[in-house]
Amino acid sequence: MSLALVLTIARREFLARVRSKAFIVMTVLVPSFLGLYMLAVPMLAGSRNNDLRVAILDAGTGLGASLAERLRAIERPHIAITQTSATEAVDPTARDRLNGAIRDRTLDGYLMLERAESAPVRVRYFARQSGNPALLRELRLAVQSAVIGRLLEGTGVDSARVRSAQELDLGAVTVSDQGEREGGFGVAFASTMALAMLLYIAVLINGQGMATAIVEEKSSRLIEVILGAVTATEFMTGKILGVLGSGLTQLAIWILVAVVALLQAAPALAIGTTMSGIDLSTILSARLIFYFAVFFSLGYLLYSILFSVVAVTCTSTEELGQAMMAAVLPMVVSLMAAISVISNPATTTTRVLSLIPVFTPLVMLARVNLLMPPLWEVWLGIALLVGASITAGWAAGKIFQYALLMTGKRPTLPELIRVVKA
Repeated sequence: MSLALVLTIARREFLARVRSKAFIVMTVLVPSFLGLYMLAVPMLAGSRNNDLRVAILDAGTGLGASLAERLRAIERPHIAITQTSATEAVDPTARDRLNGAIRDRTLDGYLMLERAESAPVRVRYFARQSGNPALLRELRLAVQSAVIGRLLEGTGVDSARVRSAQELDLGAVTVSDQGEREGGFGVAFASTMALAMLLYIAVLINGQGMATAIVEEKSSRLIEVILGAVTATEFMTGKILGVLGSGLTQLAIWILVAVVALLQAAPALAIGTTMSGIDLSTILSARLIFYFAVFFSLGYLLYSILFSVVAVTCTSTEELGQAMMAAVLPMVVSLMAAISVISNPATTTTRVLSLIPVFTPLVMLARVNLLMPPLWEVWLGIALLVGASITAGWAAGKIFQYALLMTGKRPTLPELIRVVKA
């Protein structure tokens, strides 16, 4: 195999990709979309109704007035109590009237309080939009405060202090050899998913583009001209290296944009190197960035080989669309396994999955990010991933030699196995 020819093909593939409209659009679109999403979330949260019209229907509990007082004290969203009705039992007529007001948009919702045998009170919130978790949390706390206030009457206990105790939060801190890290599950989940999605999107975009190009070259018989100058193995190696180079270039641009955006936004938000009490230097540590670069490169290489093998066995773009699931499915399963690993980083199943090469890039990365495994396990996973990539490349070279010039008939799996064994 001629290294010069391989590099020539890789350079051609790299330049063809980075100059394509799809590469430019996705390189710009992904960080732009993520930036818009980060801006849209607080904007959408702030655009929710700041002034809600809520009524209270008290069916024999005597908590209506106390609950109304506590609801008025909520700062966001501000709740305006339109009326408080007290009856001995649930009044269907009153409920019909309030439901009609909700449908007519003159009322946002109402709380109905009822007596209950197994609880101090039964409370239900009727509204046209009942999916705001922040609002439901505030309503639940207000009801709890009203009920506790009733229970503590005459005891001398300050109900306000009881309510503040109800709102206590539990902070999770991960302790490792590198020290303490705030955030626990939430931080590990967010950072792992962000890095995993970078790998997933980059491989999916560039791998599918490479697969489409191979099928088009086969269909147009251009491949016959190319194979007059290079071997099938040189063609495959150059293709994969070119795609790997374009993927790493795209990733570098995304990371550079993210770092610049973060450095620009930090002073404006007056957060320095921390955000909401979370130390960004411990989340994106040098260790995590190093292992991410290693697993990204090796995982990208292995998945690119898989995409190329699937593509070379297809004779048309229609067949490629049907067979692409075989290349995408391992990544999807690996992503799902990585999500499960975040909450179970030290189980035997997790350790086994992290040493299976198709799962190693995402699963081992999740383990490194959440709970650093022994170094021998990490480097064993890297060694197995390198070995799997070399083996897959060797097998892919044989398949390329057999299937690259095939047209009209797609080789079957038993035929490919016999080719590899030959």
